[in-house]
Amino acid sequence: MADMVLKELSIKESPLTKVKELLKRIKIEEIVEKGDVVAIKTHLGSEGGFRIVRPPFIKKVVEVIKELGGKPFVTDTCRPPSLDYLEIANMQGINHLSIGAPVIIADGIKGEDYRVVKINGLVLKEVKVASAIADADAMIVITHAKGHRISSYGGALKNLGMGCVCHSEKRHIHSVLGGELPQWDSTRCELCGICVSSCDHGAISIKDNKVIIDEDKCVRCYRCVWVCPTRALSWSKKGLDRFLMALVDAAAAVISTFKRGKIGYLNFVMDVTFACDCTPWSTIPIVPDQGILASTDIVAIEKASLDLINQAPGIPGQIGPGGRIKALDKGENKFLRIYRTDPYIQVKYAERLGLGSSHYKLIKV
Repeated sequence: MADMVLKELSIKESPLTKVKELLKRIKIEEIVEKGDVVAIKTHLGSEGGFRIVRPPFIKKVVEVIKELGGKPFVTDTCRPPSLDYLEIANMQGINHLSIGAPVIIADGIKGEDYRVVKINGLVLKEVKVASAIADADAMIVITHAKGHRISSYGGALKNLGMGCVCHSEKRHIHSVLGGELPQWDSTRCELCGICVSSCDHGAISIKDNKVIIDEDKCVRCYRCVWVCPTRALSWSKKGLDRFLMALVDAAAAVISTFKRGKIGYLNFVMDVTFACDCTPWSTIPIVPDQGILASTDIVAIEKASLDLINQAPGIPGQIGPGGRIKALDKGENKFLRIYRTDPYIQVKYAERLGLGSSHYKLIKV
């Protein structure tokens, strides 16, 4: 772990400088071999948001991979339309010029380039993994640890389980969550249109003073519920446990496309906001920056990231679901308080599925 509390004010103590040391500690030379095509999976952000992992950190990873003779590319999958998403990435400062590697959308222009991967999962039996991810020789997963409106916590598991599958598979995994459309309450609605503009899938319209949701286009991500200022839209938690299982199953399918030992994880426990990076806004973090974690065990790094967040004191002044929330306490399960869903559930499912161990030792570099 690279701590955000510096021992001294020098460049060698900067967390940015320590990215290379972190990669050495997880034996990056065994993950990346000469000639390997290496996917660097991260989130490219959203228009209006800004608390994603910053380009200089991604560039450091690119540099290390190139030093080892690997051929890196930075990637995410189609969430908004692919070409629009690349423009968002460029707006966020993530492009070939800034990071030294190509930026591509792993599931293609229309989000339907994939490989079908069979899996004996908790819920799923096959998963459509984005082709550029499945075809890569190795992968470094760069994850911004933060909250999420459905899964409670969005970490490396979600970065793989949702971020490495094709567009239609995202909908399939979300539909495991009961499959209900967002519910509209006309008595609360001011017909402001924020839900319409926030939907990446064009599933919402306003007609005859009514909010209309297209069942065929809606992917059940509930982003519209999140942004509604009057809480006129709502969603049911029916099926949430199955959704978390499906999310972990999909992560397992992604991992299975790589040879053992060919994936490394970097979790950035920095700018830990209560909401995910898909939202068209960013809030202040819920805790002070903790640092950067590195591991080859996805379960261990997720458990350690959540533990650090919960052990940290809360930052007051938060606006959360439904308005302002009470300051979060040191030692409190923070995302459980915010979302009433235990963020450790997905970690437990991942351990049950054999993806790693929740036992870890935190070593600072």
